[in-house]
Amino acid sequence: MAVTLGKDVSVTGLTGARSVTVNNSAAEVDVTKFGDTARKFKKALIEQTVEVECVEDPGVAVGASFTLGGPAFGNTIEFIVTSIAQAEPIDGIVTFTVSATRAATQT
Repeated sequence: MAVTLGKDVSVTGLTGARSVTVNNSAAEVDVTKFGDTARKFKKALIEQTVEVECVEDPGVAVGASFTLGGPAFGNTIEFIVTSIAQAEPIDGIVTFTVSATRAATQT
């Protein structure tokens, strides 16, 4: 079952999704050569991670996968769950935060 959030972001494989935060980062590789007068860096591989906040048990386990899709992604992207955190405030709603990293393949 797909859940559509906000700006046409669809989440498939998780239950109770309320918000999605996508992070893109690129590592730097030092490519300085002997004799250079300053350090030189190049962009390495881009890593894409996501955090999905759910208002009920997300129905996945660490190592499982889910997909995100919509215009912001250009297509459907698979993510692998790396951690699940549960917040139980004294006077609020129990929420789950599912953290994941982009899988090597796209669907």
